[in-house]
Amino acid sequence: MGDGHNFRQLRECILALSQASDWEVARKEWSLVDISEADEPDTCLCGHFPIIEICQIANRVTGRRTEVGNRCVKRFLGFRSDLIFAAIKRIRKDITKSLNADAIAFFNERGLLTSWECGFLQDTMSKRALSPAQSATRQRINEKVLAAISRRGFRGPD
Repeated sequence: MGDGHNFRQLRECILALSQASDWEVARKEWSLVDISEADEPDTCLCGHFPIIEICQIANRVTGRRTEVGNRCVKRFLGFRSDLIFAAIKRIRKDITKSLNADAIAFFNERGLLTSWECGFLQDTMSKRALSPAQSATRQRINEKVLAAISRRGFRGPD
């Protein structure tokens, strides 16, 4: 990991929090459970500073949790959290825009969206011209997502 991302340091920290001692086995113990945006710049386990896009990961075996930056979760877990953060930035800039499929799935899996809201967002995701009622519904859902992200520590069901 170049650009201030120390892979060795990240690997050592993750292995210390894992049951497995082998990196490939240990990394499979972990999953993304939460995302947030930091009010103040934070430091990733890899040592990179500053990070704003925070990803909380949990170990399914040990029950331990820790936070890493958006880039490390992508490299470590292969999870495209960057797509979720891109959708958040898009709706923050224009509340009438749609979340992308990755963000819809993420927030639905964590219980933030109801099944109806999830279906609505999927059905209208590629539509540019919404009825006034559809537009109001999309905006309400987007505001709900932004409010959850602004509360550092948003977590869906464990």
